[in-house]
Amino acid sequence: MIIGRLTQGVRERDWFAVIVELLVVVVGIVAAFQVDRWWESRGARLDEAMYISRLAADVEKDLADVEYAMSLANVRLDFADFMGEVAADPTKALDRPAYFIVAVQQAACTYIPSVASQTYDDMSATGNLRLIRDQNVRQALRDYYTYDESQRQYRGLNLMVEFRHFELSAGILTAEQMRFVQDRWFVVNEEKLSQVQEADPPIGEILAAAERLRANTEFLDWLPRVSGLQIDQLNMLNWREERADSLLETLRAYSDRIEH
Repeated sequence: MIIGRLTQGVRERDWFAVIVELLVVVVGIVAAFQVDRWWESRGARLDEAMYISRLAADVEKDLADVEYAMSLANVRLDFADFMGEVAADPTKALDRPAYFIVAVQQAACTYIPSVASQTYDDMSATGNLRLIRDQNVRQALRDYYTYDESQRQYRGLNLMVEFRHFELSAGILTAEQMRFVQDRWFVVNEEKLSQVQEADPPIGEILAAAERLRANTEFLDWLPRVSGLQIDQLNMLNWREERADSLLETLRAYSDRIEH
């Protein structure tokens, strides 16, 4: 229709009509582009809000995992301290026999939770980090996940400490005592401590095991390193918790901004 009117206008040399029709075409095209841009922008803003929500959920999971890891490190630090008490007085092992057995086996174990980076990795791989308009928020995300990568180098060192502990503690417990723990508690955390305190293992060999611990001078020399390992864990986890808290606060504040 428009082409027909344009043709007619040219034939009749009705230049005003031609100009009007051209303006109608141009305005229509511009309007269509504007609508497309509006829909695209609206979709990008919805995607941005969705990603911010997912990132915040990931960091909340990180915080829960870090808190659990800190509770484990505290339990294991107490294990190391208790072995020091038993080394000074082997009869103390009789007061908490199951606790003593667990302490020998798990005092040097470590748990370093992995960061929940699925959303961030997805955004990085697809280029969708650009959807987050605030440069400071993008930088906060990079700093958080880069820090986690830098800490992974220490996991191998933790494993070396654990293996050394298992090597030095070999022979302190009997096979029966070790099975007693393994059959009941693969990992002893705060929630299971009451079970350990109330457990009634065969105590016939407990004092003998405590005496073997006290006589193992190499193991006793090693004990401060076990305590130091758990203290290092707590320090590292505290730093991670502070970073996660800071990032979560940033994400929540940004979410409030883009919703209003």
